[in-house]
Amino acid sequence: MSEHPLDDWVRATAPRAVAYARSLLRNPHDAEEIVQDCYGRLLAKADVYDLPGDGMKLLLASISNACLNLKSRRRPFFRLVRSDDDETFDDPPDRSTATPAEVATGNELASAVAIALRKLPVQQRAAIELKSLGHSQQEIGEILKVTSNNAGVLVHRARQALAEMLAPFLEREDK
Repeated sequence: MSEHPLDDWVRATAPRAVAYARSLLRNPHDAEEIVQDCYGRLLAKADVYDLPGDGMKLLLASISNACLNLKSRRRPFFRLVRSDDDETFDDPPDRSTATPAEVATGNELASAVAIALRKLPVQQRAAIELKSLGHSQQEIGEILKVTSNNAGVLVHRARQALAEMLAPFLEREDK
């Protein structure tokens, strides 16, 4: 039995919340810090909100805003050397039956997709990530605090940009 009535809700939503924050920030430490802060803010107002019912939308909206705020405050930088604590967030595909050529092609595509996603503006990346998590256009709008139509535009532009960035790779595959 849980110590607090919302413990089960937190346990059920935490993996998805952290994965969403990581997909936006690409930094596990910042993502976990933001998610923890967002949970703290929501749980502090648990008497105001219906967290088991509407909590996931509120949590994702809070995470989206916090990630957008963090990204806008930071100046972009780059690293010439990869550090040992850099992590990859993608689950490795099942390669038990893949040929070496298929594995190499899969790695190349996964890398191209990750690079293309990083090039998207944060709000477009958030919209496409939410869409990939199964949220409707209306829900994406609510989470990102934009109109439903604007959410659709963000998803559309993200898809267009990804298609353009991945076109050279995908055209090679068709041949």
